[in-house]
Amino acid sequence: MSTPPSSPSTAQGTQTTSPHPPGKRTFARFLEGFGLSLIGDQIWFVALGWAAARLDSPLQASAVMACASIPRAALLLVGGSVADRYGPLKIALSSQALRLAVMAAATGALLLSGESALWLLITVAVVFGALDAAHMPAAASLPIHILSKQDLPKGQGAVQTLERTASVIGAPVGGFIVAYGGLTMATAVNALLFTGALLILRTLTRRIPAAAAPEETSGEGTWRSVRSGLAYVARDPVLSRILLVITMLNLALAAPVNIGIALLASHRGWGATGFSTIVMTFAGGAICGALFQAALRSTPKAPAAIGLLWVAGSGLCIAALPLLPNLTTTASLAALLGFTTGPGSALLFGLIQARTQTNYVGRVMALATFSALGLTPISFTLFGVLTDLTGLTTAFIICASTVLASIAIASTNRVVRTATLDTSEPTTYRDRPSP
Repeated sequence: MSTPPSSPSTAQGTQTTSPHPPGKRTFARFLEGFGLSLIGDQIWFVALGWAAARLDSPLQASAVMACASIPRAALLLVGGSVADRYGPLKIALSSQALRLAVMAAATGALLLSGESALWLLITVAVVFGALDAAHMPAAASLPIHILSKQDLPKGQGAVQTLERTASVIGAPVGGFIVAYGGLTMATAVNALLFTGALLILRTLTRRIPAAAAPEETSGEGTWRSVRSGLAYVARDPVLSRILLVITMLNLALAAPVNIGIALLASHRGWGATGFSTIVMTFAGGAICGALFQAALRSTPKAPAAIGLLWVAGSGLCIAALPLLPNLTTTASLAALLGFTTGPGSALLFGLIQARTQTNYVGRVMALATFSALGLTPISFTLFGVLTDLTGLTTAFIICASTVLASIAIASTNRVVRTATLDTSEPTTYRDRPSP
């Protein structure tokens, strides 16, 4: 087996190439199918949490939710390797079809066994979480096969707008469904949503070819493939430092928004209304920020430098959140915090996709996804420890400092500061689409 090259611009294997990807209309179709899938995901986790909460034991409820999250986090890097080996479109379609089958089977099983059957909840949670680990990096890899490199930051803005809108809409929709029909109705609705998503995504096989499986990875074992993906990121100064910034932002943002704001509202006497107000303004700002990036006509010539500035703004907002005197100013700052994360994340993710060699994009996106989902429990735990040891305000400031420190590390490298979306490697395709 040949050693993977250290430069992201080196072509791999015997592949056909095309400098003319399908474009924006095909990307719109992708967003339609991806959006239905995202809403279904939100409904599923809300419904599963509701069903778990109705169990007799808090320990059982925790076990069910852990079984939904742990397999997904543990297998994400493997899922990225599988997407690179067999092509992201093929894996996205296959995993979506299996997710649909799981929801349909769960609906029938819940009708027969009832929603209090612990073994059934755990089984469905584990299987669905494992399928998510394959589906998420594969779906995240598809934009690079649809859009030109210059359009990837705008495309990521659209993807993040969709993700954040689905999160805002999906949770109350899921709550409404389980209130009237329980977990059984939620899985039935999800089966319909996933059917629609699958039918839409299948139309992409007529519009885009699937990514080629390179010669160099076709004979690799799974774990060797995962290791080569990690080594590829470590060798590239841009990818390694930008992923460091994204990881630190995810670690520093998850706990303050989900736990810190709740504690802040409690300490200030704002109650549940104040907490929900701040969270909703943050979500609204995040949607507007991502939409702002998606609507821009052009991408900055130095997306890394501009993206890092946006993320630095996010870090400063995190530090200032516990320092403001009243609910109105705190909610306004939360909206600004959400807004700054939109262009920053879109520019950095777009740069990552543009610079990543096509046969590594699944593993790289799996690594980025892991930083967003797999490290959340660590973020919550560390924030709780910091709050106990230093106080709430200091915990916010420490979180902000980790973001700013990662930006400083990234910015010291001139290659990162001057990185552009132009690379010498065109997007690679198979001659014929995957069925």
